[in-house]
Amino acid sequence: MSRRAEAGAAPRLVPLGATLMLAALLSACAGTSPEPAPSRAQQQAVVNSERAGRQLARGDLPAARQGYRLALASAQAVQDPALEAAALLNLTLVHARMGDLAAAHGAVDQILEAPARFDAAVQARAAARKALLRLDEGADDEALRWADVATARCPEPCTLAPALDTLRGQVAFSRGDLAGTMALARRAADAAAAAAQPAEQAGALRLLARAQTRLGETGPAADALARAWAIDHPLGQPDRLALNLVYAADNEDRRGNAAQAADLYQRALTVYNATGDVRNAEALRQRLANRPTR
Repeated sequence: MSRRAEAGAAPRLVPLGATLMLAALLSACAGTSPEPAPSRAQQQAVVNSERAGRQLARGDLPAARQGYRLALASAQAVQDPALEAAALLNLTLVHARMGDLAAAHGAVDQILEAPARFDAAVQARAAARKALLRLDEGADDEALRWADVATARCPEPCTLAPALDTLRGQVAFSRGDLAGTMALARRAADAAAAAAQPAEQAGALRLLARAQTRLGETGPAADALARAWAIDHPLGQPDRLALNLVYAADNEDRRGNAAQAADLYQRALTVYNATGDVRNAEALRQRLANRPTR
């Protein structure tokens, strides 16, 4: 499974429809004349993005990618930076989920290389996405560097803080610093809960559980994974549900419950196959093929 996915939920941008409505609301509150209604191209960008978001939630990655590409074209046609940034960040996520890291870098770099066009908040989100990509490539030092860039550019209060702490915790985990992993994961989970960011809270709980499993603390790990599942299941995000199943299987393996672990691994594989996630499905198949028989 990709380390980017293990790091937790990627930072999300405000939905496009909400962006347009917020702009209109701020204009009205300021006592100015109402802005003109969104153009047809802007409306089409919103329609395409919302459709792509539904397709992404279902796990239909090729359709989501096409939808975000159409949204990007509509935004570029009217030179709308907010709509353009949203489409580029979403494309970065989808490309990465599909295993096309070169395309993901290409999308996010369009934001990072244009600081005059995209504001600090967008730059921070782009830097966070860049950090996740570098994490997925195993470039831990670069991932941490981009996480620091995201933190520096993120307006206070920084809504990206839980996701960035989870990313730093993932690096600590990969380096064997389990105490540091748990400290960062707990801080991320608490901050995400306080900020009403359920996806980030679940991601932090998964990371906490992985460290606990590694330490043999299988009871607390099972509790953390149960909390993550309770958050993730209503959200209906297949990639996160699959991660919960994989880590629960790892925990059962550590407990010596081989049969229960095998069932959980197969359930995770079913999710990956159902959503067309070829990359993670193949990685899990390889793990299962190399798994000792008991």
